[in-house]
Amino acid sequence: MAGYVGRLWAVLPRPWTQATWGYVARSVMAATLALWLGFQLHLDSPFSAASTVLLLIHPLQGAVIGKGFMRVVGTALGLLVAVILLGLFAQKMLLFILGIGVWLGLCVAGMTLLRHYHATAAVVAGYTVCLALGPAIVAPQQGFDHLVTRGTAVVLGVLSLSLVASLFGRKTVERRLSPMLKDVSSRALRLLASQFKGEGVAAAERRQLALDIAKVDDLLGIGRGESVLIRSRFAALQAGLAYLQAVALQHLSVGQPVVGVSEALQQLAETRGDFSTVAAQVRALQDGLGGESDRLSDPLTDLSNALQNFACVEHETPAPARAVGFHRHYGDALLNGLRALVATLATAAVWYFTAWDQGPTLLAVLGPSCTLLATSPAPTQGLAGLFRGTIYGIVAAAACKFLLLPHISGFALLAVVLIAFWVWGMQATTQPRHALQAIAYLIAFNTLVGTGGTAQYDFTDFANQALAWPVALAICMLAFQILPRNPAAQVRALRRALHTSTGRLLRGGARMDLLKWQARQQHRMVSLQALPGGEGEAVGALSLQLSRSLGRVYARTRELAPGTPVARCAQRGIRRLSRHAFEPGINAVQARCTAQGLRLLGAGELARCYQEVAQLLGAYAASGGQSS
Repeated sequence: MAGYVGRLWAVLPRPWTQATWGYVARSVMAATLALWLGFQLHLDSPFSAASTVLLLIHPLQGAVIGKGFMRVVGTALGLLVAVILLGLFAQKMLLFILGIGVWLGLCVAGMTLLRHYHATAAVVAGYTVCLALGPAIVAPQQGFDHLVTRGTAVVLGVLSLSLVASLFGRKTVERRLSPMLKDVSSRALRLLASQFKGEGVAAAERRQLALDIAKVDDLLGIGRGESVLIRSRFAALQAGLAYLQAVALQHLSVGQPVVGVSEALQQLAETRGDFSTVAAQVRALQDGLGGESDRLSDPLTDLSNALQNFACVEHETPAPARAVGFHRHYGDALLNGLRALVATLATAAVWYFTAWDQGPTLLAVLGPSCTLLATSPAPTQGLAGLFRGTIYGIVAAAACKFLLLPHISGFALLAVVLIAFWVWGMQATTQPRHALQAIAYLIAFNTLVGTGGTAQYDFTDFANQALAWPVALAICMLAFQILPRNPAAQVRALRRALHTSTGRLLRGGARMDLLKWQARQQHRMVSLQALPGGEGEAVGALSLQLSRSLGRVYARTRELAPGTPVARCAQRGIRRLSRHAFEPGINAVQARCTAQGLRLLGAGELARCYQEVAQLLGAYAASGGQSS
């Protein structure tokens, strides 16, 4: 019997655990402070300040502070647009709704293109307009008051959470960063050791390393908000990750095993010395290759550069940072923006034809839902989580508002009762698979239970408002059904981007920043590997090798004396590559002919570079590397 009770107790949900009680306590303090300030300032909806806190809570201090600042920026931008829309279309409901939908669509599209905290600003700028202008459509004369109330609630929530996080939070990202960097660096060393030994590397191992390096980049984005060290060395660390990503994604094949280099790399992976020392030892291995092919020294160069950049976390002077680029999913952004616009227009149609007085609530729920689901890898599952959390929030709000609140008075008792319901959702936000459900629960509960200065207990009004939440989610689901997310289309779009970018490299590589081009291409490859059906992309690896070989061709051509036969032949070869940029098969023949001409002119080293380009172009064409 005792064992059965123990197992039952183990699976029951808890309001906090030993690992999360500090985070839950900070969240409770911040939400309570924001609610108290809302009442003290006599806001029309004091619970909105607490809702801002509940939207922003995060176990990491950096995410709280960074997202909070960008939330204020986004709110200010959203309020500015709201004032413009209010001034232009206050008496024209259809144009008003269309303006809100277009703006929400632009912000959701912008959120898809931006990274880290900048995406937060785009998100908030979008749904702030929905929250602020919904009531203004019904009562335009009170529109400015709603805007002021909304802006004040956001600022109070952000300040409350940032204050509590700064006073009682712990800076954890900086401590986690160095072990994570050492882990991915050691795995990259072992990967290179296997390749120099002539052993194959499992595609799953390479893919997992590339994805884990991308996770470190995400952690850097969060760490900027809490660590001065990370913020001051962000460019160097991001450059180091780009170099390390190149090691993970490059397919190195050696003719004969280089046992000495392989054993040295394996030993470095096991010793785990400081970054500067390991970087120097990797450079020594690279110098020891002597007359070996540049192709073998390239990954060692990337690895040593990565380790040298990572050394800045050991409080050394940051290495010069290279340019880093990221792929922008413009097609996906357009589709997300169209979904938001369609959902807004569908909401307007429901509001208009039913004459339902909960139109503002529909818009208020729709805006955040569209933004939360836009970047979700599985929108249907995300919507199911939002729906479950909303139902839990409605039930909890009904129990709290009509069974408990009528029997209490005073802010202290109110806070105690609310905390008893808040803590369950706060704990659930620490579990990624329940995060959306927890957010929906917290916001639905806090909004429905909320009152102004004078409490009102009208169950009919409560039920009417509560019904608007699942209806808004159903409209959001309709938008995703009309414009469904197609992972296969995303895979095709990324592959087209890989091929098109390779063609642009051949057309104008001599004028491009090749390191930035490589970083963008690497980001496409990692994004592709994260999608179902995107594994095993060999064309991207070939394009990276091609960029390195072309870089050597451009560098050696610039060193030639102008006007000499060798210089003219080499420059003619570059022009031919540019002329047939999107035809790798033809380009392979052109590069082979140029190599033969250079060999006849006695430029053996440059001829070898062109021959390497020809081989890569031939392999690229055979792998299906055609731009479309």
